[in-house]
Amino acid sequence: MSRRSPDPPLPKLPTRRVWLFRLVCLAIALLPFIAAELYLRVTHRVDPQDLASDPIFDSSGQSPLFVLSSDSKRREIPPSRLNFFRPASFAADKRENTRRIFVLGGSTVQGRPYETETAFAKWMQLRLDAQDPSHDYEVVNCGGVSYASYRIAILLEEVLRYQPDVIVLYTGHNEYLEERSYSTIEWESNPLQRLAQGSYLVRSIRRRLRPPTDHRQDLPAELKTRLDFVDGMARYVRDEQWRRGVVNHFRVTLERMIGMCDAADVPLLVCVPTSDVVNTPPLKVQMADLDQAALDDFHRHQAIAEDSSLAVDQRLAACKACLEIDPEHAGIHYLAGVLHWKHGRAKQAREHLYAARDHDVCPLRATTPVLQTIVQLAEGHRLRPIRCDQLFDRTDSQWRPIPDGIEDPQRFVDHVHPTIAGHQEIALAVSDAVMQWFQIPVTASADASYRERATQHLASLDETYFARGKQRLEGLQNWAAGRAGKLSADGKNVEAD
Repeated sequence: MSRRSPDPPLPKLPTRRVWLFRLVCLAIALLPFIAAELYLRVTHRVDPQDLASDPIFDSSGQSPLFVLSSDSKRREIPPSRLNFFRPASFAADKRENTRRIFVLGGSTVQGRPYETETAFAKWMQLRLDAQDPSHDYEVVNCGGVSYASYRIAILLEEVLRYQPDVIVLYTGHNEYLEERSYSTIEWESNPLQRLAQGSYLVRSIRRRLRPPTDHRQDLPAELKTRLDFVDGMARYVRDEQWRRGVVNHFRVTLERMIGMCDAADVPLLVCVPTSDVVNTPPLKVQMADLDQAALDDFHRHQAIAEDSSLAVDQRLAACKACLEIDPEHAGIHYLAGVLHWKHGRAKQAREHLYAARDHDVCPLRATTPVLQTIVQLAEGHRLRPIRCDQLFDRTDSQWRPIPDGIEDPQRFVDHVHPTIAGHQEIALAVSDAVMQWFQIPVTASADASYRERATQHLASLDETYFARGKQRLEGLQNWAAGRAGKLSADGKNVEAD
């Protein structure tokens, strides 16, 4: 009988000294790259190509927003741009004691459904004038109806040439409005790729090694949203890949805008936009692709969930059953959210109401991924975001002064636009940030002067101003309901944020 040969000895594991030696060698090898990255960041060696180039759109054909007046004394928005903007101007030659602030964004910035006279930029100017009479404040409202971030970035590139002292940015609601394709872009999908995308050194190497190619789409000079077409609502379908592309495009654009202001050494105040989730149901609900048995089961539970004569717990149980079949059904999420909200269950209400907003097949409100992108990028660049979402959360569903994590519905006139009082609240927060930057002390007497000026300004607006706002609100509600094509086949006088 043969004897079994002994097992070969196990290999020795590296000792702690060997591991330390390997780490030191790796650190020495990486040191030049780390040093180069730090040098580029500390010295702000940002190549303008990395900031001015949109990965999706070729914007070279866009005309400037501001032109010189006939006497060359002011820059003003020309009549050709007033389909999306309101009149605004500033001195062509900036005086020494002037502080110039540009406010960029969509129609919330413009003050819709009213106009710039009651937008938060106006209340900002009144308060800054009251708090700091030693300077002349030019607060220029650049709110463009339906303007998404990639269009706003073009405006930012322009206004940075006009000697701004501060830029205020309120954007995020309009990212899903225009048609565009992301089929030619490969977004960074994992943390290492995203880290490489944010590296100044990697950008520089890529630019030198990769031959220049341009597969970008032309950005139309005349903005036309999906809902401006007769079949606009039908163009919105469940398409998670496209929505991820929208969020990635937004992230890249916001990163570029932050970089533009950083390179120009101009302070940037980033607002986190807010929207109504309680009184605004999803604009479009689409079922998942279910087999007939699952579809019948869903409809059976849906009928129970929508029956207001039944007990709340029974209806909520039916909502839960529906969501087990179709977890992204925006309509059922909204129904469950409202039922929880009315009964004071804030935690459950938040979960469903924001899910209803995020799964809305026609998203006219900034979704959670967009909002998270704003907060993450702002904080990552050591900017303190102005949390308008938190600013509008002052009460619970019983109107008690207890924040519940849900924006108060009475602070909105529609799905995204604040009331005039809401604009005044945003103005207080933004002007506080401006005054902190310029080290302007806040005094009670100056704030009393501001309140008096604000009251006088509001009283100066005649009844036609508010009547136009009411009429515009009705048109906006029709547009948001997908009836824009029937109201105006050519897409005129329709708007989003």
